[in-house]
Amino acid sequence: MANRRKKTFFHHQPGQSMIEFALILPLMVLVIVGIFELGRAFFAYIAISNAAREGARIYTFSPDTTTIAQINTTVSTEIGNQTLVDPNNIASIVIKCGNTYGVVDTKLKLDACPSEQPIRVTVTYSHKLILGGFFSQPLLLVRSAEMMKP
Repeated sequence: MANRRKKTFFHHQPGQSMIEFALILPLMVLVIVGIFELGRAFFAYIAISNAAREGARIYTFSPDTTTIAQINTTVSTEIGNQTLVDPNNIASIVIKCGNTYGVVDTKLKLDACPSEQPIRVTVTYSHKLILGGFFSQPLLLVRSAEMMKP
């Protein structure tokens, strides 16, 4: 008698599994796409880190002949070498030098950077999200690299 009650208590409704699956499917898709988006953002973050490092590195090799345009080109080229990162989405490239980190925007200021002082290249990247319908603004990724001027 106890088994008979158990069977009638847990009876199966036709279509119940399909409705439960239909309710949970959008959430599962959102989680999977979110994981993919997180991976893309992390990849872009690593790419702009490498680009900022290359921008600072090119200056440390030949500080007397390097121009701001060369640093910017190096950063853009390094980002352009990556498959999932678009160099057109670079929001800004800021070069600073010295202990006070004065902004360098001309060749004269770049040449005036003191020896044995750091140069910092900061790259800001506007990462466009796949889930743009849920987020009105792109994700801004900012990364800096600092090296000493010889």
